[in-house]
Amino acid sequence: MASRCNPHFLIGRLSLQLLVLTMTWPSAVTESAALIQLRGEVGGKVTFHCPVDKKQTLEFLYFQKGETFVNGYHASGNVSTQTWENTRVDLDKTLLMYNLKVSHSGDYQCIIQYSGKWRVEPEIHLHLNVTANYSKPTLKVHCSDENHHFSCLVNCTSHGGYPATEVTWNIPGSMKVVNNSKMTDPDTTTFHISSIAFVNCSDGKLSLSCSVGDVSSEMRPVCTPKDPLVTRGPNVIAAAICAVVVVSIMAAVLGIWHCKKGQRRAKVAGSQENEWRKQSSMKSRSLLEG
Repeated sequence: MASRCNPHFLIGRLSLQLLVLTMTWPSAVTESAALIQLRGEVGGKVTFHCPVDKKQTLEFLYFQKGETFVNGYHASGNVSTQTWENTRVDLDKTLLMYNLKVSHSGDYQCIIQYSGKWRVEPEIHLHLNVTANYSKPTLKVHCSDENHHFSCLVNCTSHGGYPATEVTWNIPGSMKVVNNSKMTDPDTTTFHISSIAFVNCSDGKLSLSCSVGDVSSEMRPVCTPKDPLVTRGPNVIAAAICAVVVVSIMAAVLGIWHCKKGQRRAKVAGSQENEWRKQSSMKSRSLLEG
Protein backbone atom coordinates (compact mmCIF):
# COMPACT_ATOMS: atom_id res chain seq x y z
CA MET A 1 0.00 0.00 0.00
CA ALA A 2 1.26 3.50 -0.88
CA SER A 3 2.53 5.63 2.01
CA ARG A 4 0.41 8.64 2.96
CA CYS A 5 3.61 10.72 2.65
CA ASN A 6 4.12 9.65 -0.95
CA PRO A 7 3.79 12.73 -3.26
CA HIS A 8 1.73 10.75 -5.79
CA PHE A 9 -0.63 9.64 -3.07
CA LEU A 10 -1.00 13.21 -1.86
CA ILE A 11 -1.74 14.41 -5.39
CA GLY A 12 -4.46 11.79 -5.65
CA ARG A 13 -5.93 12.79 -2.31
CA LEU A 14 -5.85 16.48 -3.19
CA SER A 15 -7.49 15.71 -6.52
CA LEU A 16 -10.31 13.85 -4.82
CA GLN A 17 -10.75 16.66 -2.27
CA LEU A 18 -10.93 19.13 -5.09
CA LEU A 19 -13.45 16.83 -6.75
CA VAL A 20 -15.72 16.88 -3.72
CA LEU A 21 -15.32 20.65 -3.51
CA THR A 22 -16.43 21.04 -7.10
CA MET A 23 -19.57 19.08 -6.26
CA THR A 24 -20.59 21.49 -3.49
CA TRP A 25 -19.24 24.97 -4.21
CA PRO A 26 -19.05 25.60 -7.98
CA SER A 27 -22.47 24.09 -8.59
CA ALA A 28 -24.02 27.14 -6.99
CA VAL A 29 -22.30 29.56 -9.35
CA THR A 30 -22.21 27.56 -12.60
CA GLU A 31 -24.95 26.40 -14.85
CA SER A 32 -25.52 22.79 -15.84
CA ALA A 33 -25.40 21.58 -19.40
CA ALA A 34 -28.08 19.46 -21.04
CA LEU A 35 -28.40 15.84 -19.97
CA ILE A 36 -26.68 13.31 -22.26
CA GLN A 37 -28.48 9.97 -22.54
CA LEU A 38 -26.39 6.81 -22.87
CA ARG A 39 -27.55 3.25 -23.31
CA GLY A 40 -25.69 -0.03 -22.82
CA GLU A 41 -26.36 -3.74 -22.43
CA VAL A 42 -25.33 -6.11 -19.67
CA GLY A 43 -21.89 -7.50 -20.48
CA GLY A 44 -21.29 -4.81 -23.11
CA LYS A 45 -19.50 -1.46 -23.09
CA VAL A 46 -20.27 2.23 -23.40
CA THR A 47 -18.17 5.35 -24.01
CA PHE A 48 -18.58 8.62 -22.09
CA HIS A 49 -17.67 11.67 -24.17
CA CYS A 50 -17.16 15.01 -22.43
CA PRO A 51 -16.80 18.18 -24.56
CA VAL A 52 -13.20 19.11 -23.82
CA ASP A 53 -11.88 22.31 -25.45
CA LYS A 54 -8.73 21.14 -27.21
CA LYS A 55 -7.52 24.73 -27.61
CA GLN A 56 -7.02 24.97 -23.84
CA THR A 57 -4.68 23.06 -21.57
CA LEU A 58 -6.61 20.58 -19.50
CA GLU A 59 -5.84 20.59 -15.78
CA PHE A 60 -8.15 17.72 -14.91
CA LEU A 61 -11.19 15.80 -16.11
CA TYR A 62 -13.10 13.72 -13.58
CA PHE A 63 -15.91 11.26 -14.16
CA GLN A 64 -18.21 10.76 -11.19
CA LYS A 65 -21.36 8.89 -10.32
CA GLY A 66 -23.03 11.07 -7.74
CA GLU A 67 -20.23 11.72 -5.26
CA THR A 68 -18.38 8.50 -6.17
CA PHE A 69 -15.19 8.94 -8.21
CA VAL A 70 -15.10 6.67 -11.29
CA ASN A 71 -11.97 7.58 -13.26
CA GLY A 72 -10.36 10.59 -14.87
CA TYR A 73 -7.33 12.54 -16.02
CA HIS A 74 -5.01 14.93 -14.18
CA ALA A 75 -2.16 16.98 -15.63
CA SER A 76 0.13 15.64 -12.91
CA GLY A 77 -0.20 12.18 -14.39
CA ASN A 78 -1.74 10.73 -11.24
CA VAL A 79 -5.44 10.62 -10.50
CA SER A 80 -6.13 8.06 -7.81
CA THR A 81 -5.82 4.38 -7.10
CA GLN A 82 -9.57 4.28 -6.39
CA THR A 83 -10.70 4.00 -9.99
CA TRP A 84 -13.31 1.52 -11.14
CA GLU A 85 -11.71 -1.65 -12.43
CA ASN A 86 -13.97 -1.84 -15.48
CA THR A 87 -13.01 1.63 -16.78
CA ARG A 88 -10.15 3.32 -18.57
CA VAL A 89 -9.53 6.84 -19.87
CA ASP A 90 -8.20 6.95 -23.42
CA LEU A 91 -5.78 9.50 -24.85
CA ASP A 92 -8.66 11.50 -26.30
CA LYS A 93 -9.97 11.93 -22.72
CA THR A 94 -12.99 9.67 -23.21
CA LEU A 95 -14.03 7.16 -20.59
CA LEU A 96 -14.62 3.56 -21.68
CA MET A 97 -16.72 1.43 -19.32
CA TYR A 98 -16.96 -2.29 -20.10
CA ASN A 99 -18.40 -5.46 -18.54
CA LEU A 100 -21.52 -3.48 -17.81
CA LYS A 101 -23.88 -4.50 -15.04
CA VAL A 102 -27.35 -3.29 -14.20
CA SER A 103 -25.85 -1.56 -11.15
CA HIS A 104 -23.90 0.76 -13.46
CA SER A 105 -27.13 2.47 -14.49
CA GLY A 106 -27.55 5.98 -13.13
CA ASP A 107 -26.48 9.62 -13.35
CA TYR A 108 -22.86 10.60 -14.06
CA GLN A 109 -21.02 13.91 -14.27
CA CYS A 110 -18.00 15.18 -16.17
CA ILE A 111 -16.07 17.75 -14.12
CA ILE A 112 -13.56 19.78 -16.13
CA GLN A 113 -11.01 22.44 -15.25
CA TYR A 114 -8.45 24.06 -17.52
CA SER A 115 -5.02 25.32 -16.48
CA GLY A 116 -4.96 28.94 -15.31
CA LYS A 117 -8.71 28.96 -14.56
CA TRP A 118 -9.88 29.54 -10.98
CA ARG A 119 -13.14 27.63 -11.38
CA VAL A 120 -14.35 24.48 -13.02
CA GLU A 121 -16.48 24.42 -16.12
CA PRO A 122 -20.24 23.79 -15.94
CA GLU A 123 -20.85 20.14 -15.13
CA ILE A 124 -21.74 17.80 -17.96
CA HIS A 125 -24.51 15.46 -16.84
CA LEU A 126 -24.93 12.02 -18.36
CA HIS A 127 -27.46 9.30 -17.67
CA LEU A 128 -26.58 5.67 -18.38
CA ASN A 129 -29.37 3.15 -18.82
CA VAL A 130 -28.14 -0.46 -18.80
CA THR A 131 -30.58 -3.05 -20.15
CA ALA A 132 -30.51 -6.78 -20.88
CA ASN A 133 -32.43 -8.68 -23.52
CA TYR A 134 -34.71 -11.45 -22.33
CA SER A 135 -34.19 -14.94 -23.68
CA LYS A 136 -36.64 -16.35 -26.18
CA PRO A 137 -39.66 -17.50 -24.13
CA THR A 138 -40.28 -21.21 -23.82
CA LEU A 139 -43.66 -22.91 -23.44
CA LYS A 140 -44.52 -26.04 -21.50
CA VAL A 141 -47.99 -27.58 -21.76
CA HIS A 142 -49.63 -29.86 -19.20
CA CYS A 143 -53.17 -31.05 -19.90
CA SER A 144 -55.72 -32.51 -17.51
CA ASP A 145 -56.26 -35.68 -19.56
CA GLU A 146 -54.23 -37.77 -21.92
CA ASN A 147 -56.20 -36.77 -25.00
CA HIS A 148 -56.18 -32.98 -24.32
CA HIS A 149 -59.97 -32.77 -24.38
CA PHE A 150 -60.73 -30.80 -21.23
CA SER A 151 -58.18 -28.16 -20.10
CA CYS A 152 -54.48 -27.36 -20.17
CA LEU A 153 -52.01 -25.34 -18.09
CA VAL A 154 -49.41 -23.54 -20.16
CA ASN A 155 -46.22 -22.16 -18.58
CA CYS A 156 -44.25 -19.37 -20.34
CA THR A 157 -40.74 -18.59 -19.02
CA SER A 158 -37.94 -16.20 -19.98
CA HIS A 159 -34.76 -15.11 -18.18
CA GLY A 160 -31.74 -12.81 -18.18
CA GLY A 161 -33.60 -9.57 -18.91
CA TYR A 162 -33.72 -6.08 -17.47
CA PRO A 163 -35.72 -4.07 -16.59
CA ALA A 164 -38.59 -6.09 -15.17
CA THR A 165 -41.55 -6.65 -17.47
CA GLU A 166 -44.60 -8.88 -17.85
CA VAL A 167 -45.47 -11.87 -20.02
CA THR A 168 -47.94 -11.14 -22.79
CA TRP A 169 -50.12 -14.04 -23.94
CA ASN A 170 -51.09 -14.30 -27.60
CA ILE A 171 -54.05 -16.62 -27.45
CA PRO A 172 -57.62 -16.70 -28.77
CA GLY A 173 -60.47 -18.35 -26.92
CA SER A 174 -60.92 -18.93 -23.22
CA MET A 175 -57.77 -18.28 -21.17
CA LYS A 176 -57.06 -17.13 -17.62
CA VAL A 177 -53.69 -16.20 -16.11
CA VAL A 178 -53.40 -18.04 -12.80
CA ASN A 179 -49.85 -17.09 -11.76
CA ASN A 180 -47.15 -14.50 -12.52
CA SER A 181 -43.73 -14.54 -10.90
CA LYS A 182 -40.41 -12.66 -11.02
CA MET A 183 -37.07 -13.65 -9.54
CA THR A 184 -33.86 -11.63 -9.48
CA ASP A 185 -30.47 -13.17 -10.24
CA PRO A 186 -28.27 -12.26 -7.25
CA ASP A 187 -25.15 -11.89 -9.41
CA THR A 188 -26.42 -9.97 -12.44
CA THR A 189 -29.63 -8.51 -10.90
CA THR A 190 -31.40 -9.47 -14.13
CA PHE A 191 -34.88 -10.98 -13.97
CA HIS A 192 -36.32 -14.45 -14.52
CA ILE A 193 -40.04 -14.19 -15.20
CA SER A 194 -42.78 -16.73 -15.76
CA SER A 195 -46.53 -16.88 -16.23
CA ILE A 196 -49.01 -19.75 -16.08
CA ALA A 197 -52.26 -19.63 -18.04
CA PHE A 198 -55.29 -21.91 -17.73
CA VAL A 199 -56.79 -22.81 -21.10
CA ASN A 200 -60.30 -24.21 -21.52
CA CYS A 201 -60.31 -26.77 -24.33
CA SER A 202 -64.04 -26.69 -24.94
CA ASP A 203 -63.46 -24.65 -28.11
CA GLY A 204 -61.42 -27.46 -29.62
CA LYS A 205 -58.09 -27.19 -31.40
CA LEU A 206 -56.00 -24.18 -30.33
CA SER A 207 -52.49 -22.75 -30.79
CA LEU A 208 -50.84 -20.02 -28.74
CA SER A 209 -47.61 -18.16 -28.06
CA CYS A 210 -46.29 -15.72 -25.46
CA SER A 211 -44.08 -12.62 -25.64
CA VAL A 212 -41.63 -10.93 -23.30
CA GLY A 213 -40.67 -7.48 -24.49
CA ASP A 214 -39.91 -7.74 -28.20
CA VAL A 215 -39.18 -11.47 -28.10
CA SER A 216 -41.89 -14.09 -28.79
CA SER A 217 -42.00 -17.84 -28.37
CA GLU A 218 -42.82 -20.34 -31.09
CA MET A 219 -46.50 -21.12 -31.69
CA ARG A 220 -47.46 -24.16 -29.65
CA PRO A 221 -50.56 -26.32 -30.25
CA VAL A 222 -52.71 -27.05 -27.19
CA CYS A 223 -56.15 -28.59 -26.78
CA THR A 224 -55.33 -30.77 -29.78
CA PRO A 225 -56.46 -34.41 -29.38
CA LYS A 226 -53.55 -36.71 -29.75
CA ASP A 227 -53.49 -39.19 -32.64
CA PRO A 228 -55.01 -42.43 -31.29
CA LEU A 229 -52.12 -44.30 -32.84
CA VAL A 230 -49.74 -42.08 -30.99
CA THR A 231 -51.69 -42.30 -27.73
CA ARG A 232 -52.00 -46.08 -27.81
CA GLY A 233 -48.93 -46.63 -29.90
CA PRO A 234 -46.78 -48.36 -27.27
CA ASN A 235 -49.52 -50.89 -26.42
CA VAL A 236 -50.33 -51.55 -30.06
CA ILE A 237 -46.68 -52.02 -30.92
CA ALA A 238 -46.12 -54.32 -27.96
CA ALA A 239 -49.15 -56.44 -28.88
CA ALA A 240 -48.03 -56.62 -32.48
CA ILE A 241 -44.56 -57.71 -31.47
CA CYS A 242 -45.97 -60.40 -29.19
CA ALA A 243 -48.26 -61.65 -31.96
CA VAL A 244 -45.39 -61.82 -34.41
CA VAL A 245 -43.24 -63.71 -31.90
CA VAL A 246 -46.03 -66.19 -31.11
CA VAL A 247 -46.82 -66.79 -34.79
CA SER A 248 -43.12 -67.22 -35.54
CA ILE A 249 -42.72 -69.74 -32.74
CA MET A 250 -45.82 -71.67 -33.87
CA ALA A 251 -44.63 -71.68 -37.45
CA ALA A 252 -41.22 -72.96 -36.36
CA VAL A 253 -42.76 -75.69 -34.21
CA LEU A 254 -45.09 -76.81 -37.01
CA GLY A 255 -42.20 -76.80 -39.45
CA ILE A 256 -40.10 -79.00 -37.15
CA TRP A 257 -43.04 -81.34 -36.54
CA HIS A 258 -43.73 -81.75 -40.26
CA CYS A 259 -40.06 -82.29 -40.90
CA LYS A 260 -39.77 -85.01 -38.26
CA LYS A 261 -43.01 -86.60 -39.44
CA GLY A 262 -41.69 -86.76 -42.98
CA GLN A 263 -38.45 -88.29 -41.75
CA ARG A 264 -40.38 -90.99 -39.83
CA ARG A 265 -42.50 -91.78 -42.91
CA ALA A 266 -39.41 -92.01 -45.06
CA LYS A 267 -37.74 -94.28 -42.53
CA VAL A 268 -40.77 -96.59 -42.36
CA ALA A 269 -41.08 -96.65 -46.11
CA GLY A 270 -37.40 -97.49 -46.42
CA SER A 271 -37.69 -100.33 -43.94
CA GLN A 272 -40.71 -101.81 -45.78
CA GLU A 273 -38.92 -101.61 -49.09
CA ASN A 274 -35.86 -103.38 -47.68
CA GLU A 275 -38.09 -106.08 -46.16
CA TRP A 276 -39.86 -106.56 -49.52
CA ARG A 277 -36.58 -106.84 -51.36
CA LYS A 278 -35.32 -109.34 -48.82
CA GLN A 279 -38.39 -111.52 -49.18
CA SER A 280 -38.24 -111.33 -52.97
CA SER A 281 -34.63 -112.39 -52.91
CA MET A 282 -35.43 -115.36 -50.68
CA LYS A 283 -38.27 -116.50 -52.99
CA SER A 284 -36.01 -116.28 -56.00
CA ARG A 285 -33.37 -118.36 -54.28
CA SER A 286 -35.96 -121.04 -53.34
CA LEU A 287 -37.18 -121.35 -56.91
CA LEU A 288 -33.68 -121.80 -58.20
CA GLU A 289 -32.86 -124.51 -55.65
CA GLY A 290 -36.14 -126.34 -56.39
